[in-house]
Amino acid sequence: MSNFKIHKDRTEEPTRGETADETTSLYTILGKHDWVDDDGFPRMDTKEFDPAQVHAKAVEDSGRTKFYIKRGRYGKPFNPMGIYSEGTEYKQKRHAGTPEWELKQVNEKAFNFYINFLRTKNSAWLRNAEREI
Repeated sequence: MSNFKIHKDRTEEPTRGETADETTSLYTILGKHDWVDDDGFPRMDTKEFDPAQVHAKAVEDSGRTKFYIKRGRYGKPFNPMGIYSEGTEYKQKRHAGTPEWELKQVNEKAFNFYINFLRTKNSAWLRNAEREI
């Protein structure tokens, strides 16, 4: 059997969850971040990160950008400071064994409201994001 290599002209390996023409921006709550971008949003490194600590992400692929935020079973956005969701980012659904909170696609306006909530910890931004979903 001969060896067959896909993308043999590629020089660097894509990072986890990325293809060569795809870029991912990962967002988390202020205090759990690896670095803060120029706009003041708390971000995580795309090479080494804990998936449960990622609360939002933007994926740009071939000129299109898709936005994702962490949402629960009933569609409510994850509140890492909330009295009902604090500390539950690792929680699993009992009947399915999948994570309780998953990154689900939203529109850009809801995404912007949510990352503003992550930056400021002001729950008004969270409520606005929930209204846009």
